Amino acid sequence: MVIWRLVKGDPGGLAGSFIALLAASALISACGVVLASGLGGGAGSERYAAAPIVVSGPDSFDNNPLPERAPISRALADRIARIPGVRAAVPDVGFPVDVSGETFIAAQGHGWASAALAPLRLRSGRPPAAPGEVVVSESIPAGARIGAYQVVGVLAGATREPLVLFTEAEATRLYGRPQLVDAIGVLADPSAADDLADRIEQALSGHDVRVVTGSARSGVEFRDIGRARGDLQAMAGSFIGVTVMIAVVVVTGTRSLAAHRRRRQTALLRILGASPGQVAKLFSLEMLATALIAGVLGGLPGGMLAEALLRALAWAGMVPADFVVSAGPVPYLATIASCVLIAQFAAWAVSRRELRIPPARALAEASLEQPRMSAGRVTAGTILLLAGTAAALLPIWLRGVFGVALAASGGLLMIISLVVLGPPLVRGGTRLLGPLVRRAFGAEGYLAAANSLAGSHRLASAVSPMILAIGFALIQLGTATTAAAGAERDVTAGVLATHVLRGGPYGLDPRVAADARGRPGVAAVTPIARTGAFVETTMLDSPEVLDYQAQGIDSAQALDLGVTEGSIKELRAGTVAISVTAAQTLGVKPGATIKIRLGDGTPLPSRVIAVYRRGLGFGDLTLPRDLVLAHTTARRDDSVLLRVRPGADISAMVAEHPGVTQSDLSAVERGGQAATLLTSALPLLLIFGYIAVSVGNSLVLSVSERRREFALMRLAGAARGQIMRMMRAEALLVAALATGLGTLVTVLPLATVSYGLTGTALPYVPALLYVATVGATSLLGAASILIPARIVLNAERRSS
Repeated sequence: MVIWRLVKGDPGGLAGSFIALLAASALISACGVVLASGLGGGAGSERYAAAPIVVSGPDSFDNNPLPERAPISRALADRIARIPGVRAAVPDVGFPVDVSGETFIAAQGHGWASAALAPLRLRSGRPPAAPGEVVVSESIPAGARIGAYQVVGVLAGATREPLVLFTEAEATRLYGRPQLVDAIGVLADPSAADDLADRIEQALSGHDVRVVTGSARSGVEFRDIGRARGDLQAMAGSFIGVTVMIAVVVVTGTRSLAAHRRRRQTALLRILGASPGQVAKLFSLEMLATALIAGVLGGLPGGMLAEALLRALAWAGMVPADFVVSAGPVPYLATIASCVLIAQFAAWAVSRRELRIPPARALAEASLEQPRMSAGRVTAGTILLLAGTAAALLPIWLRGVFGVALAASGGLLMIISLVVLGPPLVRGGTRLLGPLVRRAFGAEGYLAAANSLAGSHRLASAVSPMILAIGFALIQLGTATTAAAGAERDVTAGVLATHVLRGGPYGLDPRVAADARGRPGVAAVTPIARTGAFVETTMLDSPEVLDYQAQGIDSAQALDLGVTEGSIKELRAGTVAISVTAAQTLGVKPGATIKIRLGDGTPLPSRVIAVYRRGLGFGDLTLPRDLVLAHTTARRDDSVLLRVRPGADISAMVAEHPGVTQSDLSAVERGGQAATLLTSALPLLLIFGYIAVSVGNSLVLSVSERRREFALMRLAGAARGQIMRMMRAEALLVAALATGLGTLVTVLPLATVSYGLTGTALPYVPALLYVATVGATSLLGAASILIPARIVLNAERRSS
């Protein structure tokens, strides 16, 4: 009853907390749905639809997703086939097939025997019976050419990927690894026991394989689905932590504003005999009810946000276009629990602060500004600022990926410290900017500056979310743009080619580079095969696994990596060249040996033979091309760099290879960096949107509680126009304080991040990005001040 009367007497105070929790619920549930989709979403299995069990290689190393498919021994099929309950164990291999015709089609090749795993049936024709015969899916048009192969059959029904099925012997030859297969599909007897998968796993103990069932089969069948799941898990996991951290700050701020609005009622309750425990319980119960309602209602928009985010990521190329959202009740239940915990922390923090003030003094100060911050808050803010500054300075001594990551995290700590230390910073900023405001707005500017000084705690609660929005966006996006600009500089300086050849989704057949070497007018050829790799190391006596982008080359004729130590000419099997950043992270020099795991998980101890400085543009590891090709899924080049003599024409050579295009490498790399930046920015937009909602929410609360102040000013003779002019001056002051503090706090971390990434302390933040971030936040802040002020004044006029 007491809670209901308090809420009824001041619905606006609790509404602010409700809106903050509702927005937090929507964002956390969106991240939760994305995480759940990363665990079990994507596309259903097609070629393995009739195989209840699939045996494949590992898909991760030390909890890091493998970027390439790990093959397994073909001999395991015979062992599986002998297990009771197994009707057949069918080896499956896959490889890229280029289909030419009116349009180029990138298809997947398999053996005809694997058709039984779907099962795939013929619409017309017959199965392949000779090495020169193939069966194709109906998405491949009649008349399309597949080398010298003859199409003898067409599959019935649509398939996710265009398929070309060869005889088993021909598929094994084209796969190129006769002792290995991609996976083994298991067909079970109708009477097979439910524990067949467990028995297969026990029979294969000692072999590095995994036995998958259900939705996990599609991750084995479709590598893009498997990669997307791993990327979504990593992205959603990190953003859930950031979102919860920001929500704690925002909800605590709105609860603090609501507590200030109700300080008189709280003080009266205590004077009438309510114990501190009862008041704390009151705070806790009303926030519990608010969190439960907000947590439940936020689920629907959260699911819609997750769907929109996945569609945007598909547009940016991070996930396949047909990736299907998959989420049960767990993300929504976890969201409700998170909202309750956030709300209870906010209630505890605010009630603890409110109950420190004696009831009589609290009643007397109900309409006054809190004189000073508590010692605990000052201490906490100072510790956060010092810790963040120390972390931000680490790249000066700790070069490499760890220094950069810690510097960015330090920047976030510094931003939160400004939120905690908001009131004195706002007072200092107001004293600094007050003369300018008074000069620009006259008497109304004097009132705006005086109000800001007198209500620094209230103003700090309004400015803090804006600082959070500006600082968070600049650090997160500024880090990405700095890395992208550094990569572009590396490519511009390091590419010695006039042309680049690129292929379809699966890359370039290695024969393209061999063909280019024999063409007149081609002075230099450097094929590049790309992959991901891991390096095992020890840091602070703890084993660590670091993931890197790697490239494979067989010469550096058209490439200058900027070698600083050693020589790239010594690159051969068992050796590696590494970037300066990787060398500093790993603490190695030429001559040292590092433990590399290739993209398919194969261990490869390698001796460092060179260190180069252009790692952002070309990857941190450079390995022999033949080695990289042998351990990638497609076993194809990513691109071929050509230095062509003036006047020479390579268009005839390009036309001979289906799907091959030529372009300027810098343009290609810029497009890739833009896609990477877009992929990084899309999830950030959700968090920035939440912070933007919090900005408006806090400012509306802050302005709406000033009804009495506006009424007193009207009684003193101030016109409504003068009050609105004063509020415009306050809006300008708020925007200036948020922009100045939000920008200033990012200078050090961005500078050290840039130093760690590029070796220079000058970060790259596009002017348009900065103006858009600051402008959007300032406009939102101004609207959140001026619109409520206008509403309050209009209500006052109607009541009078």
